[in-house]
Amino acid sequence: MLKIIRWCRNYLRLCVFFIAALVGLQVPGFKDDYGHALRAAMVETNAAVAPFKEDAAQFFGGSLSQLLAHYQQSNDPVYAKGGDNLATLLQRSNTLELALEEFSQHPYLHLVRSPVQSIGTQVWHNYTPQIQLNLEALASAVIFALIVSWTIEALFVLMVLALMRVGRMLRPARSQS
Repeated sequence: MLKIIRWCRNYLRLCVFFIAALVGLQVPGFKDDYGHALRAAMVETNAAVAPFKEDAAQFFGGSLSQLLAHYQQSNDPVYAKGGDNLATLLQRSNTLELALEEFSQHPYLHLVRSPVQSIGTQVWHNYTPQIQLNLEALASAVIFALIVSWTIEALFVLMVLALMRVGRMLRPARSQS
């Protein structure tokens, strides 16, 4: 009976490792898709900001903040609302610029720590599983599979130790009664 339990446990370990490796193979593909979407959003935002940069260059010595203040200080509510929209656009441009800089330096760290949520969600919903056969994907698969396997193994060992401790605690209580 013990052999069968060990055999099942070993196959379970193998299955967990294999599934985790397949998931780990997806990580570089997701990173690449996220990077393309981030760059595309930056290009789109820059195209939207370009006319305002021209206006700022023509009327305010290139200062977008002065142009924005001019819009927002207007007595015309439509014009002031346009200033609010411009502020949102400039904030988006700044956010994307910082994210793209961080992503360019440390893509995986950026994805874990501070991805642009709207872009990450969009990429996640449109992601198609892909297997890249390159060193980065293989390393990602092995690292992810090892981390998941070790974590599950550690949780299993902790669970067994906890059950053994509970068993020891219950045994003396039975003999005393």
